[in-house]
Amino acid sequence: MTRKIILPLSLFLAVQAVQAVQPSAPNPVPVPLRELKWGQLNFLHTTDTHGWLAGHLSEPSYSADWGDYVSFATRMREVAEADGRDLLLVDTGDRVEGNGLYDSSDPKGIYTSEIIRQQPIDVLSPGNHELYKKTTAEAELQVTVPNFHGHYLASNIDIYDPETGELVALGPRSRKFTTKKQGVRVVAFGFLFDFTMNYNNTIVQPVEETVKETWFQQVIKDQEVDLFLVIGHVPVRSKEYDAVFNAIRQHQDTPIQFFGGHLHIRDCHRYDPKAVGLASGRFMETIGFMSLDGLSTERNQSKPESVTFERMYIDNNLFSFYKHTHLNKTTFPTESGRNVSRLIQQYRSTLKLDEIYGCIPKTLWMSRTPCGATDSIYAWLQQAVLPDMLGDESRRGKPAFAIFNTGAIRFDLFEGQFTRDSAFMVSPFTSGFRYLKDVPYAQALQVLDLLNQQPRILAASEAAPGFLPWTLAPPEQAARTRLTRFVSDIPVDQTPMSSDAQYDTIPGYTTTDDLGTDGDDTIHSVIDFYDVPNCIGALAPHAGSAVPETVDLVYIDFIEPYVALAASQLGLAIDVPHESDVYMPSTSFTDVLVAWITANWGCT
Repeated sequence: MTRKIILPLSLFLAVQAVQAVQPSAPNPVPVPLRELKWGQLNFLHTTDTHGWLAGHLSEPSYSADWGDYVSFATRMREVAEADGRDLLLVDTGDRVEGNGLYDSSDPKGIYTSEIIRQQPIDVLSPGNHELYKKTTAEAELQVTVPNFHGHYLASNIDIYDPETGELVALGPRSRKFTTKKQGVRVVAFGFLFDFTMNYNNTIVQPVEETVKETWFQQVIKDQEVDLFLVIGHVPVRSKEYDAVFNAIRQHQDTPIQFFGGHLHIRDCHRYDPKAVGLASGRFMETIGFMSLDGLSTERNQSKPESVTFERMYIDNNLFSFYKHTHLNKTTFPTESGRNVSRLIQQYRSTLKLDEIYGCIPKTLWMSRTPCGATDSIYAWLQQAVLPDMLGDESRRGKPAFAIFNTGAIRFDLFEGQFTRDSAFMVSPFTSGFRYLKDVPYAQALQVLDLLNQQPRILAASEAAPGFLPWTLAPPEQAARTRLTRFVSDIPVDQTPMSSDAQYDTIPGYTTTDDLGTDGDDTIHSVIDFYDVPNCIGALAPHAGSAVPETVDLVYIDFIEPYVALAASQLGLAIDVPHESDVYMPSTSFTDVLVAWITANWGCT
């Protein structure tokens, strides 16, 4: 049983005072900013934070921490309410896995759950990462759900209660409330995409089935609603959200505001003139801002003829926060925000996240450089780490061919100190290795080739429920591919900027979405991105010019269903998983990564 742990902030006030942010965080760079456009009802949105509550300690553009966000939300609400407007906060899941602050505690997440609860969030939902493991899902039920007192919504997720054994809803299916200033009557839902890789203590009902349920049909027929608020860990361009949109539109044309996530991108999608969806990036890089004007209210119930939607993707740093609240380093921080920053600092110290494992000689990129380039993280893995480190004692002398999915890498590897925290950022997963003995090398290459043939795998996935091929590569790559078709149809940005437009631009997000090219609050210079394959292959040990006849086919255990499907499609005489076995027992890929860096890139 997971125990709810409450650690009072007063325990941490003795920690050395911080202005906010983390002591090692870089200062943000002054840059040209666009102005926010406020409406009757306004939102701040976070998604896919994956434990990055300390902010980015290597990137000035995203260096604010969760304490700064607490201050920002408070100050933004003050601005809104002073003008008679409303501000709501939304989070759409994947708050776990991806950073040492979450992954290195025992049990995992006891510190991050305490940090997150310090921010009053009006509506939040779980992501798929909250459901991969039994203990993680139970922690959601026993800790996070109570922390948010009815604001945590799970419209299509059930869980077996670990205390009673009964199947219960993970959280309320919906929530109806009225906003404080404007009196907007809101009905909210919280969904997860049609996810099938959850642990068996949870059940995720497909969204397309949920919208047919009697309870849902009754709720969407409510005529005393000014806005349907649909949040979830769902891409805003998806069959799941299309199903929700169509179900509501069958009964009424009430405005709908969607908030999504999962693809780790900034995106805004217009469903019709009265329905828009926003996705707000990943890893605490982005605070999404959305404003709505033209809504009916409790006092003025005439149905609107039109609704105005405005969005902004705010870079998560203090320069942006100061400008949007018209405050400064003296007037901006709140006491609660400072306390949360101190809390994060204390937890990081307790977990020894600044412990140094090595020093990276140059930055290695996931997608800012071609996959085979010398500064590609995948080329480094393929040419050095995997060949040097793979080897099972029971298979001594036997060559191995390793298949590694590129999506297992979650972040770039920055030049400089490689710490305990860095290891979790780059590779947070506990995945180990499995292998198939004595596979003809030519067939191993065929498996890799098929895994990288997206169209054929997509066709094959129709026969394998829950098989999501695009997850083999980083999720944002698939999203970029989907969005390229919009670029030629979007008008050039004409949005007014703040008086700081004389500042130089720096590389960063340059988003194009259904509302145009003016969505990023910061005017960035463009970053080039390169596609990477779904998987890379590496022969271990280095074979030089020799080609082995047979190999041990080694792969990360997470992709075993994909390897099995590829083998089946090729008609190979490989029975996966029945013929597979554990390779390098008790060793994860992260262990391999850390060991190589420690041995080869020690600090001098």
